[in-house]
Amino acid sequence: MKISDRTASFSYAIRDVLAVAAEVESQGHRVIKLNIGDPIKYGFKTPKLLTESLKYAEEENYNFYADSQGLLEFREAIADYENSKYNLGITPKEVVATAGVSEGIQMTFMAFTNPKDRTLVPGIHYPSYSGNSNIFKLDTQYYKTVVEDNFYPDPDHIRSLMTENTKLVFLNSPNNPTGSVYPEKIIKEIVDIVGEYDACIVSDETYDKLILDDGLEHIATAKVAKDVPVIAYNGFSKVFLAPGWRLGYAYYHDPEGKIEEPWEGLQKLTRLRLSASTPLQKAGTEALKKDQSSYLPETVKQLRDRRDLMYGRLAEMDGINVYKPEAAFYIFPILELEKFKWKDDKEFVFDFLRKKHVLSVFGSGFGPFGDSGFRMVYLPTLEEIDIAMNRLEDLLNENRI
Repeated sequence: MKISDRTASFSYAIRDVLAVAAEVESQGHRVIKLNIGDPIKYGFKTPKLLTESLKYAEEENYNFYADSQGLLEFREAIADYENSKYNLGITPKEVVATAGVSEGIQMTFMAFTNPKDRTLVPGIHYPSYSGNSNIFKLDTQYYKTVVEDNFYPDPDHIRSLMTENTKLVFLNSPNNPTGSVYPEKIIKEIVDIVGEYDACIVSDETYDKLILDDGLEHIATAKVAKDVPVIAYNGFSKVFLAPGWRLGYAYYHDPEGKIEEPWEGLQKLTRLRLSASTPLQKAGTEALKKDQSSYLPETVKQLRDRRDLMYGRLAEMDGINVYKPEAAFYIFPILELEKFKWKDDKEFVFDFLRKKHVLSVFGSGFGPFGDSGFRMVYLPTLEEIDIAMNRLEDLLNENRI
C-alpha cells in the first residue's frame, strides 16, 4: 500500500528539522533549540487562572461530550471576551470551539473550498495555510511580504492575484513567523479588494495580545471588514501559555449572510469530530472571567527583553537583513547569500545546527518569499540567546566569501 497523493509531497519545516537535531544530540552535543513556538519548553508557566480552572472543571465532572459547536457557556465567554477587546458584536451562535487553531484552519478549507479553487496566503506564512491548501488540491497563490516593507502584505499584489474563483484570502497579524503587526490602512485596503470579488477573509489573530511595543495596536479584521465576510481564529496556546491544551475557537463576521452555507458545512464537520475537549472548554470559560494582569504584562516584558537582545545582536551582523518584530516571539532574519558560501537557506540552517549546535528553521519552509531567510524564537533565557548569537556570528565569519 502506498501513501496517499495528498500527503506524499507534504512537509512541515518546523518539525522536519528535528530529525537532524536528534542526530546531532546522539553525538553527545547539547542543542540550543530556537525552532518551535512553545513557551512552556523554555520555562514559561501556564498561569494559575487556567490551571486552577482546569481543576475546577474536573471537580465539577465536566467529562462528558460537549455540544459539537462547543459548550454554550464557552461560546458565551468567547463572545464576551472578543467583544470586550474589539467591540465586534459577535454572538455565541457565531462561535465554534476547536481543538486548537489548526483544526479550525483545516475545517475552513474543507467547508469553503473545492479542488482548483484559489486561495491566497502570505508569501511568508504559518505552514498550515499552504499545507492544507495543497492537501485539498487548491490553486494556492502567495502574495508579497518582504523585509523591506516590514513583512506587511502588498495590497497591489493581492489585487493582481484575485480572480472570480478566489474563495479565501488569509491574513495573519500579529504574524508568525515574522512578528509583523499589520497597519489598519493595509487591512482596510485588503478588505476592499476582497469585497470586490465576493471572497472571504480568514484572519488568524492568535498572537493579538502579545504586542511588544507601546503605541502599537492589533487591528481585528472583523472590526474594519464592513460587509466583507471574515472568519477569525484565536485560542489559548500563545497568549494564555497553554499550547498543549489544544483549545481554540473560530468566529465569523457576515452581516449580509454571504457565507451562511459554507459555515453550516463547517458546523457539520464539528459534528463529525464529536466535540472539542469539554473540561478544557470549561476551564477556558472560567479563566476568561479572571484578570489576565496577573501574568500577561510580565510575560510581554520578558518577551520584549529577549526580542531586544536577539534583534540587537542580529542587527550588528554583516550579511543579515533583519526586521525588528513587533509582536509574538519569532524573528525572521534574511541572509545576503551572495556574501556567504551557502547555496540556500536550508544549507545554512543545517550547517548552523551541525557545526554550532543551534537549531533554527529554514525560511523557504514558510513560503516562496521566505527563501534566504530563517526563523528563530526568542523564548530562551537571555544567557542562552547570547550564546546562540555568539555562535551565529562565528559561523557567519567562518563562511564569508
